[in-house]
Amino acid sequence: MIHLCIFDLDGTTINSLRSIAYFANETLKRFGYAPFQENAYRHLAGGGANALWNNICREAHVPLSRHDEMMHDWLRTYEQDFTYLTQAYDGVADMLLALKKKGIVTAIVTNKAKAIADKLCRTFFDESMLDEIISDHPGMVLKPAPDELIRLMQKYGVSGADTLYCGDHTIDMVTGKNAGARTVGVTWGFHTAEALRDAGADYIANVPQDIVTIATNQH
Repeated sequence: MIHLCIFDLDGTTINSLRSIAYFANETLKRFGYAPFQENAYRHLAGGGANALWNNICREAHVPLSRHDEMMHDWLRTYEQDFTYLTQAYDGVADMLLALKKKGIVTAIVTNKAKAIADKLCRTFFDESMLDEIISDHPGMVLKPAPDELIRLMQKYGVSGADTLYCGDHTIDMVTGKNAGARTVGVTWGFHTAEALRDAGADYIANVPQDIVTIATNQH
């Protein structure tokens, strides 16, 4: 059975696509650029704030010299109302509780800024549901680097074969593989099942309960 189950945040445990898109588009408009369709953020987001704004600047033909100013404008407004248009995916809280009842360690590893990620987890999930919340902090090497996953495996004394890393983004599948963990691609987030399989997903979850089934059926 799996002993450690690690999750991405955006698009995996919380549905934040509309929120990310809304605040990014507001920043674009303030700086005189046209907003993107919400669906475009499925591919623009996923690598943390810096990567998001690298992608936005490239696609919107924004000079990279404006990157930092626009990113900080977005972060400032997003932090002020981070729950706007955001919610936990249906079934995720029940899934986390079911894993905990089976004695499985649960954790979040995300590239999201720590100030926002910690608040989101405290807002949408009870403390009993998550053993660890790891987000962008000084010295952290962001995904797809496997460092934080490996650190968790070492802390709890489990191997990659006893670890699931669950995410909605192709970056997550690469991260899990880099750590030697088993990977679960979730289809309710930003990327499709086909893209997740192509990126190396060992399993596909169509609803959160599938993760409980996957975790408890491994030997």
